Amino acid sequence: MRLGEATDNIKAMNQNTKKSAILFVIFLWTSIAGARATELSLTVSVNSRQVIGTNDQFWANAVFHPTEFLDSDWGKEHLGLLRSGGVTLKFVRIYNQPEDAAYLKDDGSIGYRWDHFDRRADMILAQGCRLLVAFFSMPQAILADQKAFHKRAFLNGKKIYIGPPKDYRQWQEACADFTRHVIARYGVERVAQWRFTCWNEPNHSGFWWKADLVEYRKLYDHFAAGVKSVCSRIPIGGPALTSWQPFKHPEIFRDFLQHVVSTGSPIDYLAVHTYGGHSGGGSSECKFPCVDYLIEQQRRLVKMRDEFPELRSVPIVVDEWGVTSEGSKGMDKQPLAEVRNTSYAPAFLATMVARHINWRLTENPRVSDLFVCLSGYETQRQRDFEGKRTVQTVHGFDKPILNGYRLLARLGDEWVACRVEPSGEHLSAIAARDGQRQLAVVVTHFQNDRPDNSGPSQPVKIELDTPWPDGTRAELRHWRIDEEHSNAYTIFRQLGRPAPPTPQQSEQIKKQMGLEQLEKPRTVTLHGKLEVQFDLPCNAVSLLELIKQP
Repeated sequence: MRLGEATDNIKAMNQNTKKSAILFVIFLWTSIAGARATELSLTVSVNSRQVIGTNDQFWANAVFHPTEFLDSDWGKEHLGLLRSGGVTLKFVRIYNQPEDAAYLKDDGSIGYRWDHFDRRADMILAQGCRLLVAFFSMPQAILADQKAFHKRAFLNGKKIYIGPPKDYRQWQEACADFTRHVIARYGVERVAQWRFTCWNEPNHSGFWWKADLVEYRKLYDHFAAGVKSVCSRIPIGGPALTSWQPFKHPEIFRDFLQHVVSTGSPIDYLAVHTYGGHSGGGSSECKFPCVDYLIEQQRRLVKMRDEFPELRSVPIVVDEWGVTSEGSKGMDKQPLAEVRNTSYAPAFLATMVARHINWRLTENPRVSDLFVCLSGYETQRQRDFEGKRTVQTVHGFDKPILNGYRLLARLGDEWVACRVEPSGEHLSAIAARDGQRQLAVVVTHFQNDRPDNSGPSQPVKIELDTPWPDGTRAELRHWRIDEEHSNAYTIFRQLGRPAPPTPQQSEQIKKQMGLEQLEKPRTVTLHGKLEVQFDLPCNAVSLLELIKQP
C-alpha cells in the first residue's frame, strides 16, 4: 500500500478510528523506510597491498574455570578443544591455589607443596600455551580470621579462604615460595613469559574479605615484594576488579593507581575485567549486551591510567571479558542469557575484535590481551544449551561462539587496509593476509538490540584488491555463522530441545556444530579486483578466504 492510498482510505473513517489508523500508517511507513535503509548495499573494500599492522591474536586467551577441573578427563579434553578451536592460542588463566599447597612442617613452620599446580601447568604448556597465574586464595594456616571463607558448591563444599593473613610477611613468603618453585621446575626464561596477578575481584565480597580495597593494597604490595624478591623479570599485575563497579565508581580503580605510584610498588600490567552486560543480560547503560558498553569501560580505564605519567606505558590486560557476566546464570533465571547459545555471541565477538583493532591502530591505547571467561562450568550442567557462559554443552555440542574463534583463527599475521562504504552502524570488517599465500576478510552484521536475531539481512559487496598479478588462480571459500550455518543450537531447537537427546538426535546436532561454508569452494582467475556479493543476516559473520593456487 502506498502512503497516499492509505491516507485516502482514512478520510471515510470516524474521528477515533482515523486517529488510530493514522498512527498505524506512520508506524508502517517508518518500518518500511527502516527496512529499505537496511537493504542498501554496503561495500567492503580491501587493499591487501597495504599492510597496516601485525595480527597478534589478542583475543585468543581464556580463563579455565574451575581450575580443579583440569584434573578430570573432561578437563583434559576441554583444554584440547579450546586450543584446537582457536580460543587459547596464547594464554590460559588459572589459579595457583595456595590453600591446597600449605602444610605444617615437623618444626611447626609452614611449607608448601605445589604438585597440584604442576599437573595443571604441564597440561597447559603441552598445548603450547603460556600461563596467567592468579594468586588466589589464602592458605588456612596463615589466615587471620578462620570465618573468612566461602564454600564452593560444585566442589562438594570445599572452603576457599578469602581473608587477610595473620602476618603479611607470611603471605609474602607464600608468593615467594611459589615463584621459586616454578622457576626451579620450568626455568626462568619460560616463566618470564607468564603473568602473575594478585587475587581475583577484591571489590567483590565473595572473593575478598569485606571487599576492603585498603586491605587489598597491602595484599598486593606483599605479593609484589614476594615475587620480585625471587625474580624481577616476571610480569606482575592487579587489581582485577569486577566489571561494573569501576564504571560507576571509578575512584576505586584510580585509588589503586595512586597507591602504586605513591608507594613505588612494582606493577608491570593492570589486570581489569570488562563485560558487555551483567547477570546474564544487559546493563544499566543498555538493555541488551553491548560492544560499545564493553569498550567504553576499557576506554575509561585507559583514561584513568593515563592520568598518571608513571603508568602510561603500563599495558592493560583484560583478564576477563564476556558477552555478559555471571557465567553460571542460565536462561531459567535470565531469559536473555540465550544469546550465549546463538549466533549473537560470535557476532558480538567479531564486532568487538574489529573495533578493538581500529582502536589499537588509530590511538594505541596500550591494551594487551583479552581473556574470555568460561565460568559456566562451575555449577553442574543439567541439560544442553542452558545459556551459561561456556563454549560447549553437557553432551559435547559446540556452541556458535566456538566457531567464532575458529573463524578468527584463520586470519593471517598481517592486518591489511579495509573499510566499509558508506560507514555502516551495524556492519564491521577486518582483513588480514598470510604473506603471499592467503587473503581473508571477516564481515560482521551485528545488532545488539535484536537478541532473537530477527532483523533484516544486509546486502554486502566485497571488493578485494589482491596481492597477486592478473591471471593468478585462487580458491575462494566462504565461511558463515548464522541461524542456519555453524549453529548446533538451531538444530537443537528444531528437535524440540531434547533432554537428553537420543543418539540419533546427538548425531544430527553434531553434524552442524562445526564451522561451515556457505557454498562449495570455487576456483577464480583474477583480473583486477575480485568482487563478491551476498546478503548477511542479522547477527551473522562471514569469512571470505582467498587461497593462491600453486
